[in-house]
Amino acid sequence: MTRIWYNKSFSFVYAAINLIKQQDNTQEFYLLASHTQAHARALLVAHEAHIEPSGLTGQAYVEWCLAFCQQHRVEVFVVGKEAQTIASYEQAFLAIGTRLFLVADADTLILMENKSQFAAQLPTEIAILPETITVTTASEFQLAYQQLRSGYRRVAVKPAISVFGLGFREIDEQRSCLQHILKGDEYIISLEELQSAMAKQPTPGKSLAKEFLDGAEWSVDCLADKGQLWVAVQRRKAMKEKGVPSQYIDNNPDIAAMCQRLTQHLDLSGQFNIQFREGQNGIRLLEINARPSGGMAMACLSGVNLPYMALKGFINGYETLPIPQIKTGIYVGEVSTAIVITN
Repeated sequence: MTRIWYNKSFSFVYAAINLIKQQDNTQEFYLLASHTQAHARALLVAHEAHIEPSGLTGQAYVEWCLAFCQQHRVEVFVVGKEAQTIASYEQAFLAIGTRLFLVADADTLILMENKSQFAAQLPTEIAILPETITVTTASEFQLAYQQLRSGYRRVAVKPAISVFGLGFREIDEQRSCLQHILKGDEYIISLEELQSAMAKQPTPGKSLAKEFLDGAEWSVDCLADKGQLWVAVQRRKAMKEKGVPSQYIDNNPDIAAMCQRLTQHLDLSGQFNIQFREGQNGIRLLEINARPSGGMAMACLSGVNLPYMALKGFINGYETLPIPQIKTGIYVGEVSTAIVITN
């Protein structure tokens, strides 16, 4: 059995381990998972669960990971936490017999997380991003907002570095902060409130003012090897089928072509997620996440077990993989399930 370790990461690990175990009929993989929290869901389904020390970052965390891999004879390390740092130590891990399962090299991982730099360096023939202006002061934001507003119906703002869309807000010129609170709006901020907050901060930090995209949204779960895209499952979001929130397994040729170009341009490998949304001037790239998405399990309902295929391809060679036909045109969704954690 090949010993696979998932260190602390995002919620997808729980789904990934479950999906791998469902298809691993020959017990080819022995799955270890670790987290700083004892009740993390991934620890409930892994073959072996471990608690990570809290507070470790950077070099100290790398050293702990090296010791863990050596002690537990880890052959493949699916890197979550501190991926950018750990990627720089690939040779040290190889020296103890551990292969790193990463989406890209350290420099590319850093670039993909820094939305401002990524936008500045991405050629438009690869994919088009929403028009975006980087701002660092209240006066710069005011100029950027006026410029964007002259060409677009609505404008949004977000931090230059973020994950999971944290900090993203659509800017509303009409309603007040109180009206948004009473209505329960999570991702909207009044223009007046934003301007006031920026004016009170001498250095509010680097933010991105950008065109707001209000059309259809796609989340694409991808599997690739050294820039070659093997599988891309398109989920069109925010739909309802028979009154139930759902997503549609789509086959948009423009999105498929952009995923191919992005994968090759960035030399991506493993599992990652690309998000797109349609605006008044067409489909735009939102971001690339260097990890599987939280909705990956829904993509796998299309007939493609992405985490299982990812491990099989990484260990045995992607050219050996039979690629199942993706079932497009179906609606998928998720429901919560009650479980017993302890007896």
